[in-house]
Amino acid sequence: MGKPFFSYTVRDVLPKGVTRAVIITNTVNHDVLDALRLPVPHVTVVQERPLGMADAILSAESQIGGASLLVVIADDVTDPSLYAKVLKRGGGLAKGGVLPGLKTGQYLPIGYFEIVNDRIRAIREKPGAGNEPSPYADITGHFIIHGDAFLRKLRSTTSDRDDVYERALTSLMSEENFSMEPYKGPFASLKYPWQILDVMEILLTRLSSHRGNHTEINKSARYPVPVWIGDNVRILENVKIVGPAYIGDNAIVGTNTMIRASHIGEGTVTGFSSDITRSYVGKNCWFHNNYVGDSVLEENISMGSGTVLANLRLDEEEIVSAVKQERIPTGRNKLGAIIGKNVRIGVNASTMPGVKIGGNSFIGAGSLVDRDVPDGSFVRTIVETRVSANRKHVGEDRDAFRRKL
Repeated sequence: MGKPFFSYTVRDVLPKGVTRAVIITNTVNHDVLDALRLPVPHVTVVQERPLGMADAILSAESQIGGASLLVVIADDVTDPSLYAKVLKRGGGLAKGGVLPGLKTGQYLPIGYFEIVNDRIRAIREKPGAGNEPSPYADITGHFIIHGDAFLRKLRSTTSDRDDVYERALTSLMSEENFSMEPYKGPFASLKYPWQILDVMEILLTRLSSHRGNHTEINKSARYPVPVWIGDNVRILENVKIVGPAYIGDNAIVGTNTMIRASHIGEGTVTGFSSDITRSYVGKNCWFHNNYVGDSVLEENISMGSGTVLANLRLDEEEIVSAVKQERIPTGRNKLGAIIGKNVRIGVNASTMPGVKIGGNSFIGAGSLVDRDVPDGSFVRTIVETRVSANRKHVGEDRDAFRRKL
């Protein structure tokens, strides 16, 4: 929606009381994040290897020593007021801290709190469905008053699982009092690509109606609020947009197009008679008479006429996705395609639910893509066409058909 994801999760939601920010990232994202403007002074630290959250914080030890900490996971989206509530609850405490607890209706593969007499005694990382010590899940926004004490725990804690951070904090809980700030608001964590749809759904609910400068909207178009329409957007005849939806600058929404609860990136052209439903579409994508359902499209993607991104299994069961040879449940029974940058798809191609197509790939006309496609691939479907003499003839009079119309 026109600004970095980091803005929604960190920059625009830092509460009063935060005086300095330390951003811990990898080498790929360092320059971009270092150049961002924040409302408080900040420094960016590189975590050289992806060794988890504990190692990330220790890599910034020289920058955070002697301070109280608000630990924010920049991949997680919550209500913008959550961190302020956490700090308010922790105000005046001499030691310990406050952690947000998300009351979940179903199991999430994250940590869960063990709570005794309103005090958090431990964090049990990914205990498995049915083994949760409480209904409260551990999410972003940890307020830790004695940062140095926590750093000492991190240095002395080991584990053969990816839970050193949680174990270290649990150890500190045995010495200091940690309370919980209950949270029932929206939450999404961006780890897998299909979770972009979860994030989009939350962020779209925050939209207000807006019509940018120099827009051209045909009088036959219908767009019930809220719909954000950027600058220089053209919306042609008989378009229907069902909000909440975002239409980026310089987009063209073609005749007879239907857009429902979707993000349409800057410079995208939907083309004639396309249906884009609950999908994230990035910049400069082109469509023509296509169905795009519950899909994630990065940018500079073009689809030929008649291409369909299927989003529902025949048995309507949950869709799974392969990640590094592991089959990961997506939590969705509707999930279309996930497509990287610079992909071209020919006419009348189809993708099966949950398929991932790597960047810089071509999908030939008429292809049926029923498996993941690596980056830089060319997918062809070979159809044999035979031509022979025709010995059948049809009449020229179709009046009988016409009378039935």
